Amino acid sequence: MMVKKRPVLIVGGGLAGLACSMTLHRAGVPFLLFDREEFVGGRVRTDEYKGYRLDRGFQILLTAYPEARCFLNYEELDLRSCYPGSRVWFENRFHQVADPFRKPKDGLNSLFNPIGMLRDKLRVGFLRLGLLSTRSMPDELPTFQALKQLGFSSSMMDRFWKPFMRGVFLENGLSTSVRKFEETFRLFAQGQTALPRLGIGEIPQQMARSLPPNCLRLSHRVGKVGNHFVESADGQRWEGRAVVLATESDVADQLLGMESEKPKSWNSVDCLYFSLPSGDLPIAKPILHLDGSGIGPVNNLTFLSTLSSCAPQGRALASASVIGQSHRDLHSLTEEARRQLTHWFGKKVESWDMLKAYRIERAVPACPSPLHPKSVIRGVHRCGDFFGLPSIDSALRSGRETAERILAKAIRS
Repeated sequence: MMVKKRPVLIVGGGLAGLACSMTLHRAGVPFLLFDREEFVGGRVRTDEYKGYRLDRGFQILLTAYPEARCFLNYEELDLRSCYPGSRVWFENRFHQVADPFRKPKDGLNSLFNPIGMLRDKLRVGFLRLGLLSTRSMPDELPTFQALKQLGFSSSMMDRFWKPFMRGVFLENGLSTSVRKFEETFRLFAQGQTALPRLGIGEIPQQMARSLPPNCLRLSHRVGKVGNHFVESADGQRWEGRAVVLATESDVADQLLGMESEKPKSWNSVDCLYFSLPSGDLPIAKPILHLDGSGIGPVNNLTFLSTLSSCAPQGRALASASVIGQSHRDLHSLTEEARRQLTHWFGKKVESWDMLKAYRIERAVPACPSPLHPKSVIRGVHRCGDFFGLPSIDSALRSGRETAERILAKAIRS
C-alpha cells in the first residue's frame, strides 16, 4: 500500500479529534479515529441517569464561536438560549443584572441595584462598546488585576465579576490571563449563550454522525504511537500516513514515551445535580444565578430544565457549581450547598432530591497566559484545547489546523 493511500490515525475522540477528522473527511482524506471510551466527546459529555440527562459539569456553547459555526449545525442541535443576564444573591435577596443592549428595559432597571456602583455599570457599557479595552495589557496579566486597572470598584468585583468569571474560568482567584477574559467577554456580547436541547453532549454526537461509522474505533485503548503507527493495548497495530494525538497533553507524552516537561495545571469543579417537582421551580426563566455574597460553597446555579429537555415529565433539574472545594468530602459539601440554597429559595429546597454529584478534577486547563505547546513532537501531531485559550472553540480550531497542516504536507510531497 502506498503511504499516501494510508489513513491518518487520530487518537482521541474529543472535540479536537472530531474536528481533525471532519476536516480530513471533507478533503476526501481517509482517517481512523481511536478512543478508549465507548462514546465520543471526551470532557464534553451528557450522561443518561435515572431518566435525566446530566452534563458532566455545567457547560454552555457561545454561538459566536467562529469554529463552532464551521463545524456545527445549530438548527439541528435545537439550541436554547439563556437570558442575557443573571440574578445575583446579595443582602438576602436576588438582584437582576441584564445586558442593556439586548434587554434595555431590564438593563435600565438594574442600574441602581447594589451589584456594583453606577459608574461600574457605565464601565461595563464602555467595555461592551470598545471605549474601554484590555487589548494593551500584557498576556500574563491576571484577569483580576486587569479589571482593577479598568477601574471597577470592590463591590462590583466581589458581587459580579468574581462569581461570573469564576463560573467561566473554574478558579477562584481570577488568575486566568486577561486574554481569556477579553475573548470571553467579546463572544458573550456577539452571540447567544446556549445549550443543545438534549444537552452539551449533542455537540460531539452531531460531529460523529457526520463521519463514516467504519472510521471510528471506539473502546480501543491505545498503548503506543509513532509517527506512522498506532498500537492498541492488546497489541493490534495500524499503519498510517500521519498520527495525531488529540488527547490531554500528559497522555500524549505518555504515549510518546516522554517525561512531561512539568506537571500541567488544571482547574476543577464540583457539579451538584438536584431534582425537584417542576411545579416548585422558583423561576421559569432560563437565567444564571450567581452568589454575590461569598457565603456558602455554591458559586452559580442554573435550572437546566428551563433550558433543555433534561428531566422527566413533572420534574425539574438544578445544576449547582462549586469551585475550589475539591479537597472536601462530597457528601458534606452537598449538605452545606443545600443549606445555602435553602437560604436562597426557601424551605422547599430541603425536599429536593440529591440526584448526582460530579467531581471533575480536570475540567479545563489552567491558563495564566495563552498556551503555545509544540504542535509536532517526534513526527507526531498534537492538538487539543490546551493550545491557545482553552475553550470549545480552541479545541475545534486546534483540530482543524492540525488536519490542514497534514493536508498541506501531503500536497507538498
